[in-house]
Parts: sequence; C-alpha cells; structure tokens
Amino acid sequence: MLKDVVAGGNLPPLFKQKEIIYVGRLDCNQKRVLRILQTWALLEQRYPDWRLTIVGDGPDRVNLENQVFESQLENVSFEGFQNPRGYYERASILLLTSEFEGFPLVLPECMSFGVVPAVYGSYSAVYDIVEDGKNGLILPYDKKGYNAALMAEKLSVLMQSSDERQRMAENAIVTSRKYSLDSVYQSWEQLFDSLF
Repeated sequence: MLKDVVAGGNLPPLFKQKEIIYVGRLDCNQKRVLRILQTWALLEQRYPDWRLTIVGDGPDRVNLENQVFESQLENVSFEGFQNPRGYYERASILLLTSEFEGFPLVLPECMSFGVVPAVYGSYSAVYDIVEDGKNGLILPYDKKGYNAALMAEKLSVLMQSSDERQRMAENAIVTSRKYSLDSVYQSWEQLFDSLF
C-alpha cells in the first residue's frame, strides 16, 4: 500500500480517532507541556468530540494535572509512561511545543503511523523533518513567545477536515521512510563506498 503512495496513488483511509497526543517527558522547562494545555483549552469546547491524551511521565506531571483541573478541561487524560505504539496507531495528530530539541525521534516515529505532527518551530531540526502544510504543521518561532491561539487555529484546519488529515498523514508516512533503519543504513553504505 505504501508503494502506491510513493508512486502517486493514495493510501486507503486511515482509521484514526479524533485524538491529539503528546508523547514525551512531562517537563515544563524544555518540553513546555503547559503550552499544549493552553492550546487545548482554546480547542476543547469547539471540538467536544476530540480528546487530548498525554503519554509520558516526569517532574511536572502533578502541576500539569492540577492545571487541567483548574482550567476545568474535561477531555484530557494522562496515561503515564507507556509504549506509545497503540497511541500512534489510533491518534490523528501529535502536538509538540518544546522550546528546544536536538533531533526529536518522536516525529518520524509518529509519522510512520500516519500521525500528523503539529510542532513549534523553535529549533532547526524540525524544519528537516516537517514541511508545513504538506506532512504536518509548523508554528513559526516568534521572539515574543509561543502563540497558543495561532497554534489552535492551525490545528482547527486539521480537526475540521478528515480529507486534509488523510492527505497530510499519507505524506507523513512517506517522509518517515527517510528515517527507517534500511534507509539510514543505505545512506551510510553509500557514503562509505564513496570514500573508498
């Protein structure tokens, strides 16, 4: 089926739930998970059939759970540390709002399951993986800081259109193939062959 996408065909519809996920450490310094809750607070009432699932654990979990309670957010669940595969299989969108990252493995990992990444463009590696509007969404970095309202508007486009989610999910799957073990192995092999 993936061959059809690469050749220009389409994948059959991905049977995804109306779910946004975050997968990672619950750390408000680097990962800035609070931004995810701020963004979700602008979306939850508009999209009551969607939910936010937070997969991971860390030093700020209790503070984040308290924030959900104080903000009276209902469609948020904290799953703790889990194998993310089942979440990737069912979720439609991954939201990542880190202040800085190296190469976030969660992006090609989720994309390989057809999860559309929505990311804050605060570090250069994100632009190597995600192409805004094609295989995901990038909220550009702003010196004034993260803009939750603008990210919520970008997410709204995907949340409203299953066709747009399907299109980006197909492109995400194709992009993820560049980061597969076989693809990386072949790249290294070609490099070594060119040196000798």
